[in-house]
Amino acid sequence: MNNERDDCDKCHNEKSWRDCWNCEEGFSYHDCGEDTCCCLYPKDNVRCDVCEGKGGFYVCDLCHPEEP
Repeated sequence: MNNERDDCDKCHNEKSWRDCWNCEEGFSYHDCGEDTCCCLYPKDNVRCDVCEGKGGFYVCDLCHPEEP
């Protein structure tokens, strides 16, 4: 989790951290460079393009409420 807290530009409410829906700890999938992966224990090693490898992001809860 990152400590870059700031306020929403639109409503000035404090933003809260949300984990990225596309990745786990900033990496979204495994790519070893082979057409057919033969890695015994493939680990995600491609940086997530949604959160830019941060594992999540700060979002204003008032402007972007979580869906139920």
